[in-house]
Amino acid sequence: MYKKYIKRLLDIIFSIIFLIILLPLNIVVGILCLFSTQHIFYKQKRDGLYKRSFWMYKFSTMKDIEGIYEERTTKATRIIRKLGLNEIPQLLNILKGDMSFVGPRPFITGEKLPSYPSEIFYTVKPGIVSLAISHGRRVVNHTKKLKYDEQYAKNVTFKQDIIIVIKSIKVLITQNTGGNLWKY
Repeated sequence: MYKKYIKRLLDIIFSIIFLIILLPLNIVVGILCLFSTQHIFYKQKRDGLYKRSFWMYKFSTMKDIEGIYEERTTKATRIIRKLGLNEIPQLLNILKGDMSFVGPRPFITGEKLPSYPSEIFYTVKPGIVSLAISHGRRVVNHTKKLKYDEQYAKNVTFKQDIIIVIKSIKVLITQNTGGNLWKY
């Protein structure tokens, strides 16, 4: 019951609340992205529930040029990415029903994945945060990520979702800011 109805209801309620609360921040981030990359939003095809493709939205943080990361980003957009603020537009994906707050991170449509015996993670909606993110965000390799995604899909509960959100916030604050957000 939680996985099918309550989780969706909570996703709708909280995505509306966060869209309203974060509106001023969205405006600031959108303006910074517009001046840095000439675009506000970026969309990319991702695989969702049962491998159905959808457009996932993010703030545009990289210029449309060839080159290394530092040439394609600015100090402002690197901070936006580091804090995960570029992910805020995914609240619209949640509202549309393509995503959930918690679930496996969606893979890019057509992306070659490492060989893995199960694809059970496609039986739940992808999320903004995941069990893998709660264990280290960008330091978890693809194979380990798939194991975490499989583990999550086999046991979706309200309690686990709350734990994942809390642990993901902790990881974002401690691991990814490294104590010095402004150092670049």
